[in-house]
Amino acid sequence: MIGEHMYPEAFLKRMKNILGDEFNSFVQSLEESSPTSIRLNPFKTILKFEEEEKIPWCMNGRYLNERPSFTFDPLFHAGTYYVQEASSMFIEQAWKQINPDNEPVRVLDMCAAPGGKSTHLLSLMNEESLLVSNEVIPNRNKVLQQNLVKWGTANCVVTQNKPEDFSALENFFDIILIDAPCSGEGLFRKDKDAIREWSEENVAMCSIRQKEILKHAVACLKPGGFLIYSTCTFEPDENDNQLADCGLRIVDLEIQKFGQVKTKLGYQFYPHKIKGEGFYISIMQKEGGETTKHEQQTTNNKPSQFSILNTQYLKQADNFQTHTKNDMLFAIPKMLMNDFLIIEKHFYIRHAGIFMGTIKGKDFLPSHDLALSNYVKVDLPAIELNHEDAITYLRCESPKIKPEHRGWCLIKYQGYNLGWIKAIEGRFNNYFPKELRILKR
Repeated sequence: MIGEHMYPEAFLKRMKNILGDEFNSFVQSLEESSPTSIRLNPFKTILKFEEEEKIPWCMNGRYLNERPSFTFDPLFHAGTYYVQEASSMFIEQAWKQINPDNEPVRVLDMCAAPGGKSTHLLSLMNEESLLVSNEVIPNRNKVLQQNLVKWGTANCVVTQNKPEDFSALENFFDIILIDAPCSGEGLFRKDKDAIREWSEENVAMCSIRQKEILKHAVACLKPGGFLIYSTCTFEPDENDNQLADCGLRIVDLEIQKFGQVKTKLGYQFYPHKIKGEGFYISIMQKEGGETTKHEQQTTNNKPSQFSILNTQYLKQADNFQTHTKNDMLFAIPKMLMNDFLIIEKHFYIRHAGIFMGTIKGKDFLPSHDLALSNYVKVDLPAIELNHEDAITYLRCESPKIKPEHRGWCLIKYQGYNLGWIKAIEGRFNNYFPKELRILKR
């Protein structure tokens, strides 16, 4: 079936009421192919997509003429770019208005998986800012961690908590992003499962859930702080109507018109008006009031015997403080250490700073996270692979190489790190994580 017949009747009726004369153009756009878009990592610059069409509302966003097999691109595994829907990159415009001077801030991405918006925020924030990237569902949290590791930054903490848990940290965050779980209407073109799962009951359930998330987010937002709310749906009950009584002041964006439609409380993207999918965004500010003082934290963690590993593996090692948990070693930016300890006190942390590796008796096993970090030293032993050998390595198999160094050695492709091997007496062990290996042939 094509056209209107493949969509729920109740959905079509709602959209006809919203769009009026534009309804037919909207339905026609849903039958067209979704644009393929990526966002480049500014910390791992490549020339590969230099000539591709730029996404007008995102400096590092690019449209691709066709969808390549990202699985077989080692640069994708190295974290040089993220595959992301173009409309959702509009958060960059919100960021530039609410933090025009890019001042140091505490940021919470409350519903962060799979990590597109978190990696985008990390690209926009300065190193003195902290991002807390939260996802409560364990398997989604794991994907979130993997994507953040590839981005290579150190000023991020990944938590796995329910939204209500954040109410305990009153008035803490300067900026909060809620990319709210929604009915997914904006994804109908690219995700046919979203069509099958849609119902009026699901819309109502999403609306209730969003209201709860908003309530808890407002509690941990500083007076004067900003909340960015977004969904990938067209439903007013999940968008404008959701925000009408949340107690925050709506902020109008002073930006160029790219095709987005101004609604009463936000901005709506429609696929027949822009080169992207359905998306909604609103920016709100919490009115001034008394701030909450958060005490200076202290730690009994004394991992000084491991500090030499920072010097051995990290650029700017003096900017990091070692932190141990069980047999795992982390490097936390010193300027963010107090904030990290506050977060650690209140929430379940799954990842923080740079996971350096694991201590096994007298041995140190450097982590995959360290290999992909933007702070790993550039003069460590390394082997550059061609495309064929890189794919072999990413399959956790043995490429045809002869390491010149014994011990740990970085594997590179076009100058970017993919992971580690360990050379032992004329052979080597491939330490690319098995859960990330390429299975497709």
